[in-house]
Amino acid sequence: MKYIIYCRKSTDTEDKQVLSLDSQEAELKRLAETLNLPVVETLRESRSAKEPGRPIFNQMITSITAGKADAILCWKIDRLTRNPVDGGQIQWLLQNGKIQCIRTFEKNFLPSDNVLLMSIEQAMASQYIRDLSTNVKRGNRAKLERGEWPNHAPFGYLNDKATKKVIIDPKRGPYVKRVYELYITGSHSLKEIAEILHIEGLRTASGYKVFQNQIHRILNSKFYLGLMERDGKVYEGKHPALISRDVFDMAQDILHGRLHSRKRTHFYSARGFLICGTCGCIITAETQKGFSYYHCTNGKGICDQKKNFMRSEFIDNMLSNIFQELKIEPELIELSFEAYKAQNQSKLAYTATSTSNLKNELSGLPAKESMLTDSYTSQVLRKDLYEEKMREITNRRVELEKQIKEIENGSVPEVTIERIKNVFLDCNKAADSYLQATDEIKRRTLEKLLSNAIITNKTVAKYSFKSPYELVSNIPKNPTISQMLTFSINVRTFFAANPEG
Repeated sequence: MKYIIYCRKSTDTEDKQVLSLDSQEAELKRLAETLNLPVVETLRESRSAKEPGRPIFNQMITSITAGKADAILCWKIDRLTRNPVDGGQIQWLLQNGKIQCIRTFEKNFLPSDNVLLMSIEQAMASQYIRDLSTNVKRGNRAKLERGEWPNHAPFGYLNDKATKKVIIDPKRGPYVKRVYELYITGSHSLKEIAEILHIEGLRTASGYKVFQNQIHRILNSKFYLGLMERDGKVYEGKHPALISRDVFDMAQDILHGRLHSRKRTHFYSARGFLICGTCGCIITAETQKGFSYYHCTNGKGICDQKKNFMRSEFIDNMLSNIFQELKIEPELIELSFEAYKAQNQSKLAYTATSTSNLKNELSGLPAKESMLTDSYTSQVLRKDLYEEKMREITNRRVELEKQIKEIENGSVPEVTIERIKNVFLDCNKAADSYLQATDEIKRRTLEKLLSNAIITNKTVAKYSFKSPYELVSNIPKNPTISQMLTFSINVRTFFAANPEG
């Protein structure tokens, strides 16, 4: 008989405990060598056997029907088939003698055997697949009904292995918000948004550029609203939302042509940042007789604020007044950061000395280990003393490495100090420079500083800044240097947690 070794590894969940292709091949070749079985070909396939149509399996059947081989060596019978079509094909070739033997690691199947036994094993494998699929779907539905996401978290979120919950990805979550911020302005195509985000540092988990098809999926997904879609049904999720319903609805209107999706003729710097305090809808803008006006979209059809038109100049002054809250005297900024730098330089000097001493001790441990080993092998040192001293050195190595890491993490690099200072300087000049800036620069300023502003009856009812500028807005008027140092440390903590921020 001439054997074909057939190895199959499915990528489906139910096969995770099955031996890998390499392991199957090694075991089967070892078995063939032990039993002196002639092997004419070894085939490997990474594909589920739930449905017919496996190309490598079909190649094996073609070789057998052509007389190139007449026996199969596989790990288990379910490696050959888990569906009735392929199972019937195997049984027919076995019954008419085209296959003289199917040998597995556990048993043999011969033409003279009762086909009922083989049919039972194949039916069990096929039923296992159906049962498993049903159980998995039932389990997934139960999770969805509890508000839990049963799969890998979408872009912008992470699976927390400790709590089994979906949490916001601190690195990519803000980019999802940025996608919506850019898109609802109506000023950027999907391709342009992909380019902007690439420039701003967005990358896939593999380090590649995110293309417009991914942007399109982000804009279409209700997951970012805190909802979950599966098989046409929507479930309430327990994960935190990244965007509001109004922002999502506006994006859908643009995406599906209910609002203009092409690049607009007129550019409105503040569109997308203002929210109506009466109905919660986005405040949009339009141009009439050469002037730009902002007003509520009245997306819910219940708001009377749509009639409150506000000239762009009025909006600019309103936003400039908001930025006044961030203003700090330049002299105070300079004095505070000179004190902060001096404080940190003193700390850096201490860090350098401490780190050097600890690293010197750490580098000397291998020599001590070598001396102990020499003493032990020369029978100068007893085994129990040798093991005790080696444990002490191992524990000391762990302690030293931990101390070095803690000290180095506690220091503030010079570049970070400059970033902290620039935050305060940006805040200080925002109010004055905003009114003189071009519309493009105004928009970039809003994208950088402002989270949103709620407008009611042509006045700002509420607003919030983006981090770390929100921290600066909490600084009291006429702060002391001590207070400035405290808030500088808070900003530093933000940069430590958000390196790309």
